[in-house]
Amino acid sequence: MTDLDLGRLGLWGHLDSLSIAESRDYARRADELGYGTLWVAETVGREPFALLAGIAEATTTMKLGTSIASIWARDAQTTRMAAMTIHEMTEGRFVLGLGVSHPHLAEKLRGHHFDRPLTRMREYLAAYRSAIYKGPMPPQPAGEPLILVAALRERMLALAAVEADGAFPYLVTPERIAEMRTLLDGAVASADAPRATLAVTMPVALYDDADQARVAARAYLAPYLRTPTYHASWELQGFEAADWEKPGSDRLVDAMVVVGGVDDVRARIAEFVAAGADHVAIIPIGPDGVSEHVATLEALAG
Repeated sequence: MTDLDLGRLGLWGHLDSLSIAESRDYARRADELGYGTLWVAETVGREPFALLAGIAEATTTMKLGTSIASIWARDAQTTRMAAMTIHEMTEGRFVLGLGVSHPHLAEKLRGHHFDRPLTRMREYLAAYRSAIYKGPMPPQPAGEPLILVAALRERMLALAAVEADGAFPYLVTPERIAEMRTLLDGAVASADAPRATLAVTMPVALYDDADQARVAARAYLAPYLRTPTYHASWELQGFEAADWEKPGSDRLVDAMVVVGGVDDVRARIAEFVAAGADHVAIIPIGPDGVSEHVATLEALAG
């Protein structure tokens, strides 16, 4: 297992609304403001490893991570080579976030057969650990990159705790975070393994006008309202089908996205940390739902 401090507060985003030059400026500003880690996603925009390599030199202390790189996008050998390359490039500041993605992205987009996600992730992690890498290593004591697994259900959380370095769930409430912390702690205790890291995302629509904030929040949540994986997760959190019917109930929107001012966001961060989160990655939502709103990034720093 790898010990790497992600910082209490980080940032998550696609960065696809920004040019590469703007992405470097965004990363540089986040680093200057003291955010612990910048996470970039993988869907159908920029390739996340290439993007991080392109912005790495704009940062000096902030960690850089994938959240989440799909196991269907590249074999484990390629992933280890990419991870170690960026880990060396950043002198040990890279974090590898992996996930099984969703059936429609694995099958329709990539042409794979999506089945047995828990088994596939277990096999992938084993293949990653045994992959050959003979390139230069980052300066000591960096070692291997931290590995976090996208996990929402009990068995994937247990796998993330014992066979990786922790979990990175998405769109969860403080109550669910507390349950996840208990599950992770139980898994590592049973396996006599080190404490598992729990990193979580927090979408934020930071606007004075509540109606404007909810418009931004709904624009961001829209793709997830039709995703069965999140339906199942939301059911575990006490929501029902009526909540994710378009455009999403106020109850669901307000639970998944912090809609309000800076004090509201800070209060929710405190709730997440009290529930057991080690790291909270803010998703600063712009008016049209993009995930890299500079004004929000600056308002929440510190």
